[in-house]
Amino acid sequence: MRNLLPALTCLLFSLVLPLAAAPKDKRSEPAIVPVPNACSVQSGKFVFKPTTQIVAASPEAVGVARYFQKEIERATGMKLAIEKGGINNAVILRLKPSEKMHDEGYKLEVAGTRITILAKTPAGLFYGLQTVRQLMPPEIYRRKAEKDKIEWSLPCVKIADAPRFKWRGVHLDCGRHFYSKNELKKIIDALSWHKINRFHWHLTEDQGWRIEIKKYPKLTKIGAWRSNLLVNECPDSEPRGHYPLEKSDSPFWDAKGQYGGFYSQADVKEIVAYAAERFITIVPEIEIPGHSTAALLAYPEFSCDGRPPGGLPLKGGVFGKVYCPGKEETFKFLTGILDEVTKLFPGEYIHIGGDECPKGAWKNCPDCQKRIKTEKLVAEGKRTAEDKLQSYTIDRIRKFLEKKGRKIIAWDEITEGGIPKGCTVMHWREYTDAKIAPNEGEDLIVATRPSCYYNWGYDKADRKFLFSQGGIMPMKQAYDFEPIPKGLSPKLEKHVLGAQACFWGEKAPNAQIVEFHFFPRMSAMSEATWSRKEDRNWADFQRRVEAQQARYKAAGINARPTQIPENYKPYKKYRKN
Repeated sequence: MRNLLPALTCLLFSLVLPLAAAPKDKRSEPAIVPVPNACSVQSGKFVFKPTTQIVAASPEAVGVARYFQKEIERATGMKLAIEKGGINNAVILRLKPSEKMHDEGYKLEVAGTRITILAKTPAGLFYGLQTVRQLMPPEIYRRKAEKDKIEWSLPCVKIADAPRFKWRGVHLDCGRHFYSKNELKKIIDALSWHKINRFHWHLTEDQGWRIEIKKYPKLTKIGAWRSNLLVNECPDSEPRGHYPLEKSDSPFWDAKGQYGGFYSQADVKEIVAYAAERFITIVPEIEIPGHSTAALLAYPEFSCDGRPPGGLPLKGGVFGKVYCPGKEETFKFLTGILDEVTKLFPGEYIHIGGDECPKGAWKNCPDCQKRIKTEKLVAEGKRTAEDKLQSYTIDRIRKFLEKKGRKIIAWDEITEGGIPKGCTVMHWREYTDAKIAPNEGEDLIVATRPSCYYNWGYDKADRKFLFSQGGIMPMKQAYDFEPIPKGLSPKLEKHVLGAQACFWGEKAPNAQIVEFHFFPRMSAMSEATWSRKEDRNWADFQRRVEAQQARYKAAGINARPTQIPENYKPYKKYRKN
């Protein structure tokens, strides 16, 4: 029977395509997010039983099979056997590297006796299994099995699917507030259900340094702790102008009453491995040259004046204490940090910030002015010599990381002094031109504020009970987001790697608030980056989001309800120490 499996699988998929055109009435279609490229509903259903097998003939498929086995067991209590062959009441995972399809694409057929997923890579198999889970009852997402009489079935379907963009990302700021290792894992798990494949981990900020660097231990000994939570950070709240955070909003206080925390290198390795199992690559961000107050409180000698700041800021904003690129010792410090970072994060990219860097200190710094003169960084048009000094700094870091086999990403301020060659630009400012990078032959990731900043509130009414930074982004606004910048030449669209949602943490002292802002809005980013533009439909999306809400509830995700009930509380207070 095992020898017949390849032939039978090929026969199955010769029948899958071409799929029947999607019916006009989408209410009969499964509630899959993101919406697949092609879906045809068949008659019948497949029922999972304790005897159901997961068939993974190739070693590369076994890892995906083990992930699925654990998820099924956690929710249902059934531990399915993983076998190299089988065809009846089986989930068949078949890898075919020679298949003409997208690297992350998959073909799924659910029949009465078997589920078959064909993919070019293990990532494709994984995404096919995420679709399988969405076709099942929402309780499949719960964190613990219960004794109930749920039939673990899914309808018979034929699906062919592949992502539109290679970069489907989420950014989380852990510098302003600290979230635990397990809280991050829970968020990463939920992101994987949405077929997100990049987790941009913002690890350093003015208000906190969150990653252990063994060469420079004071970064976490000093830079990871401050005297209090951020305060007065909600000017639009009620009563207006005063909505202080309380100690009970977070559990992360040390014995000395200091607030904060950091991730050890062992923690980082564990989180990176956890994400990799879910085909999410973690991209660390180490801020250079601005947003560096925490680092310079620990090591003030790498600032222009050599004096420490007066402490870590207790509010958000832009602060003038920045690294001094005039000192050669500064680059030794930064490369020493990045040397350890590259050993912890095996992904292709390192994000180095580059945003919101005040340059006043550089103008008055003899070392910086000497560097400007030596490197012949001459003001040109709107570009000041100090703008070019920032690009010089970024470029030196780029060259160091290239020797480590890595590429760099930086926020769009780096265009002000000229984009260093080979630097991917992450666009966030809606009042600047997102097309600059593609027009100069560099790659672009779109994270433009009005549609991608998920720390914004869903509705004005949310301000009565929740911290929300920035403006308002209703679900419709998030859903209408289009990653390709308007007016970009079709020939240059290849430079748009994709897009990501960003969450800035000034007003999020705990992970419950992060979840509230991420979900269900993450379904919109998922669809914008995965699904074909012509397949997107707002009315149908609303229907499918309601199914997502049931999944979030089962998983214990603190998603924002579609309709806010009376006396709603967005999160539970932690016990006071």
